[in-house]
Amino acid sequence: MKTITSIRFPETFVKLILELKENFTHPSFKHFKVILSAILLGSPKKHITAGIRLNKPKGNFSNVHRFVSQYKWDIHRLVFSLYQIIHRVVDFPKEPVFALDDTLVPKYGKKIFGRACHFDHSSRPNRPKYIMGHNWVILGLLHYCSVFSKWLCLPLLAELFIPESVLPKGRPHMSRIDIAAQMVTRIKQFVNTPFTLVADGLYAKKNLVRHCIEESITFISRLRCDACLYDIPKPCKKRGKGRPRKYGKRLPSLQALSQDPEGFKTYHLKLYGKIHVVDVKKVIGIWKPAGQPIQILMVHFDDSKSFAYFFSTALALSVERILTLVAARWSIETLFSDLKEHLGMKDWQVRIEDAVVRSIPLTCVATSLLILWSLGEASRRAPEFWDVQPWQTEKVSPSVADMLHQLKARSLSVTIFDILRNEGIAPRKCAQIKQVLRQAA
Repeated sequence: MKTITSIRFPETFVKLILELKENFTHPSFKHFKVILSAILLGSPKKHITAGIRLNKPKGNFSNVHRFVSQYKWDIHRLVFSLYQIIHRVVDFPKEPVFALDDTLVPKYGKKIFGRACHFDHSSRPNRPKYIMGHNWVILGLLHYCSVFSKWLCLPLLAELFIPESVLPKGRPHMSRIDIAAQMVTRIKQFVNTPFTLVADGLYAKKNLVRHCIEESITFISRLRCDACLYDIPKPCKKRGKGRPRKYGKRLPSLQALSQDPEGFKTYHLKLYGKIHVVDVKKVIGIWKPAGQPIQILMVHFDDSKSFAYFFSTALALSVERILTLVAARWSIETLFSDLKEHLGMKDWQVRIEDAVVRSIPLTCVATSLLILWSLGEASRRAPEFWDVQPWQTEKVSPSVADMLHQLKARSLSVTIFDILRNEGIAPRKCAQIKQVLRQAA
């Protein structure tokens, strides 16, 4: 009988991994697969040691740790290869859409590189407002999946923001806006086509907005309620003294404009998975941080008591498209929750710089591979893709937890049935074993 000492991924998942093999040497690629198994199959914690237990790699176990902290491989080159796979497998429009946001990861070791005190903007009343840990700026590809009937976010780039107070001496300080602009430039090198960036309101700052405008990238975000808007200046018929005006008359405040009922239109849009009645008023004006005319939307959702304000640097973009992408951006928030709860974003136990800055990007790569594999499996065998629990009368689409359980069940099945292949087990028994494995996963 053939002896197998390590767990195996399904053949369809192995094919995805092999397309990334060119980014590593032969020994490094084996360590990369160990890391993937730790993130996707490890339990309960996603430690590197979990991957070592599952795979029993040859050589000293410390080689897997050195793969993260010392081995020479380029994370950005790996992400570029991953994007090429996504572009080939996923059918998304000519102008792709990316989401940008940041998230906090608590860290408790005093000697961990980049650890600092960060203000938590999403803190609840019963939780501390400041967190000691890492602040990761993450950029992901937004894709509407018709099979799952929802928007998915495939994470690509992750960069660590380090406050100036804890930055090593001699290092140039980069704010989150600077990091975001750098990530946008890198993504443009990957894509080579016009694309849209949807960002959290924190990133609606002058440097990033103007950088996107200069690079011909459509930028969509939330607008502050106290933003000052100006009318488009009329062209001068006669050239007088001084330069021509850059800004016209100052427009009334957003609150005053939204209180005027004239100009509102009602839309019935599918946002956040449900049909919403939305009243929208559109205004074209100049916002000084953008330095050019932008499209401003004053939005009243259903029976909300207040207005929400959004803007787009593309004047020709429809109201329906802008609001759809604003709602689609929420998928990166649910991604952060999945990364922390199911994919081990908080479980990395690394301290030195190279290991820290590579840890979360590796988690993002593993997550995107998992989503890609799940899309392929669902298109081939949708009725069996996820498990409907007794308390669920209907389930439209799987969660990331369902995807992980499915991958674990398939991996267990492949590993065990490879051992029992020549034992002559009856088909009915095989089906029973597979059902037990799905429950165990």
